[in-house]
Amino acid sequence: MSILNVVGAKVWGGGEQYVYDICQQLQQRHRTSHILVDQSNVDIQARYAQVGHVMTGNLYTLKGFLSINAVAKEAKEKGINTIICHSGKYILFCIALKHLTGAKLVFIKHNLVAGKTDLYHRWINKQVDAFVCVSKLVYDDLMTPAIKNASKYHIVYNGINPNRFLSFTEEVPIIDKVTTFGYSGRITERKGLYLILKALEEIYLKNPTVRLIISGAGTEDQIKKLISYMDEHQMHSYVKFIGFTRDIECFYNSIDCLLLPTITREAFGLVICEAMYCGVPVITSGSGAQREIIDHGSSGFIVDPLNEDTLQQAMEHVMSDSVDLPNIITHARQVVEKRFIVTRVADELVSIIDNLHSTNH
Repeated sequence: MSILNVVGAKVWGGGEQYVYDICQQLQQRHRTSHILVDQSNVDIQARYAQVGHVMTGNLYTLKGFLSINAVAKEAKEKGINTIICHSGKYILFCIALKHLTGAKLVFIKHNLVAGKTDLYHRWINKQVDAFVCVSKLVYDDLMTPAIKNASKYHIVYNGINPNRFLSFTEEVPIIDKVTTFGYSGRITERKGLYLILKALEEIYLKNPTVRLIISGAGTEDQIKKLISYMDEHQMHSYVKFIGFTRDIECFYNSIDCLLLPTITREAFGLVICEAMYCGVPVITSGSGAQREIIDHGSSGFIVDPLNEDTLQQAMEHVMSDSVDLPNIITHARQVVEKRFIVTRVADELVSIIDNLHSTNH
């Protein structure tokens, strides 16, 4: 099995980390993996060179079609028999590549996109050999009456790579008091960041020991808006914005509770699993697949309905002595170890691909 992952992203994010972790797992299983990225993105090229064979093309212009023939030629020379598409932006490119090489095509569905029944999407459905959904919610959203062959759709939950959190491998730290909250994600309103700030401001008036650490990347305008909000509300003494950090292990070591009150629907929530693995209790919203990860009150906390007041209540509840934090932390870690580890993701993905090549379609 020789796999080509098509990655057209310009910046590193959750989807890119997914590809990195899967390629690392394939490498350990002595399976050959290639990663196609844009020829101008040397940063992403350098990262993927650690776990696979990097191929390049002009992906940022006309969705890669200027490079389609050269990529197809190289793919055939390398004996690539499976193409994995990680973004709907490149599905037409991947379909064309499939027909030029004779490879099987797998489409990883990382995002929530409702299934469509028009002629174009029905044609795409026929061209793709297997769809892999990162949660049941993604799977349910895609299912439409027009889908005649549901057997090509699979649910393979995303999972964390424990090697990124080596200080937490042996045992999970057990905290008994929450004073420092954390946020890790895009600097944007749709992730509920400003709901956190509003709730925290009210909590700080009653409990001045509370703190918040914000980690994440955003546009220049989004970051300016955040800093301006913190200035206007005089929050710099208890809110710290550290920007994007690659040392995510250090971030989890510095907080007592992770907040992810996403307003829009979440397709999965890898950061939730990371925190749970690292012994950090989680407060999140019920906006998407979070309920497939967290059992409210047992392995974390889900705020639903979500608003400034309900989030504040949840934060104050976690800070109180009425919560059995050691039990929640222990249970959360067990959930992740059982269901959301990347070795399991790779095993299931390899099984799907192997079945494609052993079955006549």
